[in-house]
Amino acid sequence: MDYLKFERNYIKKKWRNKISIALIFPNYYHVGMSNLGFLYIYERLNRYEEIVCERVFLPEKETPLRSIESNRPLKDFDLIIFSISFEVDYINILKILKLGEIDLEPLKRKEIVLAGGVATWLNPEPLSPFIDAFLLGEWEEIEEKIIPIILDYFQDKKKFLEKLDAFPFVYIPFKEKKEIKVAKSKELKKVIYSKIISKKAEFSDTYLIEVSKGCGRSCRFCAAGFVYRPPRSYVENLLSEAVEEIPDNSKVGLIGLEFADKKEILMLGNKLLEKGCVLTFSSLRIDALNNEFLELLKGAKSVAVAPETASLKLKKVINKNLTEEEIFWALSKFQEKGLKKVKFYFMLGLPLENLEDLKEIVEFIKKLLEKKYKLIFSFTFSFFIPKPHTPFQWAKFLDLKELKERERFIKRELYYIKNLKIESPKSAFIQALIARGGRDLKEFIFLLSKGVSLKEALKSIPNIEDILSPKDSLETVFPWDKIDIGVKKEYLWREWKRALRLEFTAFCNTKKCKICGAC
Repeated sequence: MDYLKFERNYIKKKWRNKISIALIFPNYYHVGMSNLGFLYIYERLNRYEEIVCERVFLPEKETPLRSIESNRPLKDFDLIIFSISFEVDYINILKILKLGEIDLEPLKRKEIVLAGGVATWLNPEPLSPFIDAFLLGEWEEIEEKIIPIILDYFQDKKKFLEKLDAFPFVYIPFKEKKEIKVAKSKELKKVIYSKIISKKAEFSDTYLIEVSKGCGRSCRFCAAGFVYRPPRSYVENLLSEAVEEIPDNSKVGLIGLEFADKKEILMLGNKLLEKGCVLTFSSLRIDALNNEFLELLKGAKSVAVAPETASLKLKKVINKNLTEEEIFWALSKFQEKGLKKVKFYFMLGLPLENLEDLKEIVEFIKKLLEKKYKLIFSFTFSFFIPKPHTPFQWAKFLDLKELKERERFIKRELYYIKNLKIESPKSAFIQALIARGGRDLKEFIFLLSKGVSLKEALKSIPNIEDILSPKDSLETVFPWDKIDIGVKKEYLWREWKRALRLEFTAFCNTKKCKICGAC
């Protein structure tokens, strides 16, 4: 498909005398084109006169693997860079390399294959047998260090990797490094936003603006909440500059509201509304809503709300206490503002969860529907995945049989709801294994990329119980321990124990608190 005809502001450069980079999002086009980090790196790389960067996505069925801009195969590019947001996409990376006729073994191929993105910050180990080097850090922090090496050494793979290895944020799997430090900006100097938009993106025809990085809410299941610490927000004049770049009457998605200063968000939102823009939000903090903020929803059709659970016990476990009263108040306000749809997100399989907790979710949804709001509700259930670098890295992950039992319970109890979606237990199981596994998953990922059944692929994992149920000890050695995200393991351990004791933890206070180590 010629995706360029659905796009605005794409970049198409001549190749002559330029270094060519294939920037790959290892999922389908509509997913990648709604990923702000991927779009930002694409625009940044193309700012260099010496570089031509083109996008590559996982092809749809029966479609050849080609770049979007000039329809070129992977073999034509000097450098291959993967931007990875999701662990399950590790499987797609192997599919893409094979479709591109690139050898999967780093030491056997002449091509340079790099990878970055938040999934690799959490745990690059399962993918490490296939990647030449990982770039672990925010692009705005590492760009000035990486670009000179690309420009000077792209034709000499050995020298290129030697130069990269000098940086603390670079992980080269076949070179032993005791610690890799994820590079993060201490001060946000330039707002990240996308200029390229597409009708075929998941967020169709939407300009995306990041309004803050990280989140201070301290939800214990949330990897982004820990890996992006300390939470940081943009100052007002930087947000104002970004507004100037957005055309009038556009659709604009605001990303990262969790830590953004309310005053600055109101300023940004009102300036965009003055330009005739319609705002959409990646997430809404219901406990921070007020009448002023609700005015920003003018023209929006839908919002998403993520209580995760309706059980007070589990709210204490995950450190997210969104009350029924707050939710019902917000729904009344959404209705007043003319919104049409509200999406609810819940999780199954949380630590300490039992049947009573699941029944509380069902009862909450029944109570919600009995209130007869003039809103269209949809309900999505996903399975809790214990993520690296969170307090729940010590949590046991349920086996497939238990996941399926929970799926059956929800389907049975909420059979009358049309807009009900439950994540595949099989998909969640694969995600959990890759999220928490090490290099010994090499064969498992390879087999899945070939289309082998999960049952067969699982036979290749020697220590599956250790992955699903790690020892409950601070001394437990995880495959990702060598990655330093700035948060102390001891802090995560204390938070894990607080979760088991059903204790809430206060939100981040970056002006006073130094407890987790990130500040």
